[in-house]
Amino acid sequence: MVSYGEFREVAGEAPDTGPRTPRRPGCPFCLIVCGRAPATVLREWPETIAIRPHHGGVTAGHVLVIPRVHVADVAEDPVVSAATMLRAAELAAEAGDCNVITSRGPAATQTVRHLHLHLVPRAEGDGLLLPWTAVRPAGA
Repeated sequence: MVSYGEFREVAGEAPDTGPRTPRRPGCPFCLIVCGRAPATVLREWPETIAIRPHHGGVTAGHVLVIPRVHVADVAEDPVVSAATMLRAAELAAEAGDCNVITSRGPAATQTVRHLHLHLVPRAEGDGLLLPWTAVRPAGA
């Protein structure tokens, strides 16, 4: 079992997933999946990968779970979305308390138009407030 907020980095080559060209030219996650852009890969499966966010994430252990095929968002292909959520759920089982979040569209804060799920480990009092989190007065 992996400790709270930490995942083992994988070693070795990615499984053969066919031609190593991005499905969408210029998509940063397609470039990562096909090995043409750097990333810290934490876990791999035939249909998805888990990486550390480029800038470290919002909490220790923040992970992105990304499908190997280009799907713009959670609504574009429910089968790909479900497979990606399955892998995020497996990681969440190891992480303990966490948020699993995806966004669809710019108004919902999606900045990369390639489906990705954020797994954000949480700890009591970590200070990370989400928009629907009530702000508690100090000392409450």
